Amino acid sequence: MSACADDTTNTTAGDENSDITGDGIEDTETTNGNEEVGTDDATSSTDADTTDADTTADTSTDADTTADTTDADTSTDADTTDADTTADTGTEESTEETTDEGTFCDPGETICFDPDNTQTCVEDGSMFGDPVPCEPDTTCIGGECVSECDLIEANPSSVGCSFFATKLDNFYNNSNNPAQNDSLIVGNISSTDLVVAQLYYVPVGGGAEQPEGPPVNIPAEGTYTWSLGQVEIDSVTTIRQGGVYRVETSRPVVAYLHSPIGSTATNDASMLLPEHALTGNYVVTSYPNTLNTAYPSYFTAIGIVDGTTVDFTVTDATQGGGGVAALSAGGSTSVALDRYSTLNVVVQQTTGGDVSGTVISADQPIWLVGATECANVPAWPANTYCDHMEEAPFPLEYWGQEYVGAHAPTRGNEAYHWRIYGGEDGITVNTTPTQPGFPITLDKGEFYSFSTQDHFVISGDGPFLPVQYLESENPNANTGDPGMYQMVPTEQFLSSYAFVTGEGYNVHYAQITRPAGGADVFIDGNLVGGYTTVGAFEVADVNVSEGAHFATSDAPFGVVQVGYTGVTSYAYPGGLKLEIINPQ
Repeated sequence: MSACADDTTNTTAGDENSDITGDGIEDTETTNGNEEVGTDDATSSTDADTTDADTTADTSTDADTTADTTDADTSTDADTTDADTTADTGTEESTEETTDEGTFCDPGETICFDPDNTQTCVEDGSMFGDPVPCEPDTTCIGGECVSECDLIEANPSSVGCSFFATKLDNFYNNSNNPAQNDSLIVGNISSTDLVVAQLYYVPVGGGAEQPEGPPVNIPAEGTYTWSLGQVEIDSVTTIRQGGVYRVETSRPVVAYLHSPIGSTATNDASMLLPEHALTGNYVVTSYPNTLNTAYPSYFTAIGIVDGTTVDFTVTDATQGGGGVAALSAGGSTSVALDRYSTLNVVVQQTTGGDVSGTVISADQPIWLVGATECANVPAWPANTYCDHMEEAPFPLEYWGQEYVGAHAPTRGNEAYHWRIYGGEDGITVNTTPTQPGFPITLDKGEFYSFSTQDHFVISGDGPFLPVQYLESENPNANTGDPGMYQMVPTEQFLSSYAFVTGEGYNVHYAQITRPAGGADVFIDGNLVGGYTTVGAFEVADVNVSEGAHFATSDAPFGVVQVGYTGVTSYAYPGGLKLEIINPQ
């Protein structure tokens, strides 16, 4: 998403807003217009057999979410995904047959008495002992008390319990203006249970987390917003220890980084992936700086594990500094990061410089965002206004081979600008209907740019990632401004999502993508209609009110959240499953 700065006056323009998207928790069994939209429950179940004692354990997880947005540093009700977990387990009856040793159960064996209690076989094997309560926020499954956070790690999506963030470099910095602070928004995906959330901060130069204020209680279907006051790394290449935030929650949530919060120039936002889903393999998505040399293209990485080695090969010349070597186009280097270290790499200060396509390979997971301080789309200064753009690109493991290239909801007569990034060497990519220049062949990190006014389906014989860039207001768009957002592969669609709009925008859309003639999709209990056919899929742009919403279906589908106002736009995916499609 983004807001913008005038490329001649360098003053703020327009209002800015905040937005948070929510994701449904995937089933545990398996990995323009004012449309009416609705809510279903997404349920999942897991059966576990305990063979030693002829017992059975049935568990089920109810994933029913909605989320609600709030002002900074407040919590409210919201519609987000529900993560209520129940476990039904059988216990041994005294009439059951004994084991071969003549005992009733195996000494030390533990079973589930019910969803909230375990039982352990006594020393002589004659019986199970008294029920022992599980810890709060845990459920007994297969004889163990398991937290909801542990359950989602076994079946990952963009929902999680630990998320990293840092203040990103923007057109305006926050050194003397707290209004330019970034914000971290968390949405509780449960419809019944509160979440206890603690924000931690690692001071610059430090190596240990400290609480940033007291824990907060986020009500069921509620949200909470923290302002991130750490001063940004401003237009330089360096490694900085500390200056990092992390939020930890007692139950699964969704999280978003807004740079900054609200509808002000210049801003953008990213959907964050949880710590357990991060990897070390990325291709940077960014855009050329076009205003002048002071607002460069860059990427920012955070170390998650001490002693991490990060190798990267750049596509354009980059600055050196802070222990990082200067590189020419095509050059490579390695750096070492510890947990809470921040690596910032900036393109050489030349207009048109772009770190897009930089290939990163780390031997431990890292957090990554690709960004531009301020850019015009298309990349020439007459296309006012310029805007900060950012995206937390999906790790290569999650890239797919099929996407629906649905252009953003129409503002005027604008074109829609795309880049297709290759995830491995020698892949062939084509579109239906055919778009300019296709079919194309891409190597890893290589990207192809084109513009169109069409929707299309895009497929390949290997992993790739389409990224859409929203056009500046001036040429033909009439409202909104630059922003960038990645598409979700059809292989990673979910069947339920929670999402929250930005604040202060004139119009908000939930863009729904499903297989043609597929299962009904609902938003807030209302049936989505008005689809446009795109190959074997169909797309609907649903006008939604400001605030929190919940989308669900009986089958997987995709969601993108988009909003526009004068010289400001935002957009990001509504969430995704994180199945490993491309092992690295």
